[in-house]
Amino acid sequence: MDEKIRGITLEQASSVPLYQQLAEALAGLIADGSLPADSKLPPIRKMASHFGVNSVTIVAAYKYLEQKRMVYSRVGSGTYISPLPVEQVPAPIARKNMALFERTPAMENAINFTLTSLPNELFPVDAFKKAFDAVLEREKGGAFRYTDSMGYFPLRQELCRYLASFGIHTEEDAIQVISGAQQGIDIMSKAVLRYGDVVFVEKPTFYGAAGAFLSRGTKLIEIPMETDGMAMTALEDYLKLYHPRFIYMMAYFQTPTGISYSMEKKRRLLELAEKYDTYIIEEDDFYDFHYGKEHPLPLKALDYKNRVVYIKSFSKILMPGLRMGLMVLPKKIRMAVQEAKYTTDISTSGFIQKALEEYLRINGWELHGKQVRQYGSGKYRKAVSMAKKYLTPKGASFALPEGGVSLWVRLPDGVDAEVFCNRALEKNVLVSPGSQFSLGQEGSSHIRLSFAGLSDDKIEVGMKRLGDVLEEMRP
Repeated sequence: MDEKIRGITLEQASSVPLYQQLAEALAGLIADGSLPADSKLPPIRKMASHFGVNSVTIVAAYKYLEQKRMVYSRVGSGTYISPLPVEQVPAPIARKNMALFERTPAMENAINFTLTSLPNELFPVDAFKKAFDAVLEREKGGAFRYTDSMGYFPLRQELCRYLASFGIHTEEDAIQVISGAQQGIDIMSKAVLRYGDVVFVEKPTFYGAAGAFLSRGTKLIEIPMETDGMAMTALEDYLKLYHPRFIYMMAYFQTPTGISYSMEKKRRLLELAEKYDTYIIEEDDFYDFHYGKEHPLPLKALDYKNRVVYIKSFSKILMPGLRMGLMVLPKKIRMAVQEAKYTTDISTSGFIQKALEEYLRINGWELHGKQVRQYGSGKYRKAVSMAKKYLTPKGASFALPEGGVSLWVRLPDGVDAEVFCNRALEKNVLVSPGSQFSLGQEGSSHIRLSFAGLSDDKIEVGMKRLGDVLEEMRP
């Protein structure tokens, strides 16, 4: 036992409870550095024997410190000093930042950099019309009957083949068909989360997911992002102090930053999920939109411990109005998620599922996917070129995501993103401020520019106008 712990004196006659006296004395030793980070506190029985108190007193003292995030416990191992000073431990976020749920006002003929949907002409309308007709001709009124709550089995077979092309090898019984990725996140929240639970999210993050988690009365902890994914040191420090129900992330072309995780960080993330007994929700909206030589390898493809819930939406790659997606579920939580899906809407539209299966069986994935990537790649190159021409010379900067449908642009020092977006509105250009992806109330120095739905001419004109705004706002 540490000599300084041995030197703690407890006053039996004091009005302050013994557990509190001990906890406050230990807190003082932690605060002044006498007990170093991640060092182990003495076992409960040894402490009780030394101070001549009941074991319950020691347990209460340790719990008191744990609630203050000054220590953390490992099941079957003991209690350890926090890896971080108390002032550096993040406070959970338990309320909504209304900026997350603001919607940019519609403006006629505006150049709109806020929309992430593809233009109507890229939707495979003719092929789906044939699929709808084929299903109706084959099944007549039966096309509109309910399907299995998990999803139409032939469709789940097709989805298994699709997932295999991304390195995810799974079985039909692990797939849950859902009405879009947002429903998947909401169902996971409904099935797994309880009031007061903690969820880890990336910083910044997608506001739809954050809203679903917060609506269940949970608390969110933000994990800082680096150029190749979450800061793993911070993630492990926070995992020691909190016990999140799950970690929410996007492995490629993250919303809003466009960051993709390195292989090293994907493997480390899985190791930490196993070590600290938590699940990971991996959302895939934009993996199909990859423009570089590297083919995306989802986190789920590396998930040998079955810790990842993979959620895929087809809204971006096919058509938003389909409201169709899938989840790949670890076996341990499969039943709870299936029950949550059933009580939410019984099942996703059987007719749409059958039509999608018909479309995929006849047309496959690759042709349409290739067309979308070619289109997206062209728009990406145009957006990058125009941003370099009109924004970079004015002090703005951005990384090259090599995929997705947006650029995450850092404005010059001294230029507030909210003010910038308001100035852009005056020039009939709509832009998403970084505050829409922030859980806190702090200001932002970033904007998101989504280019998928704009013509090349509008991309250039819009970028030029944004450059003009930067020129006007230069400190």
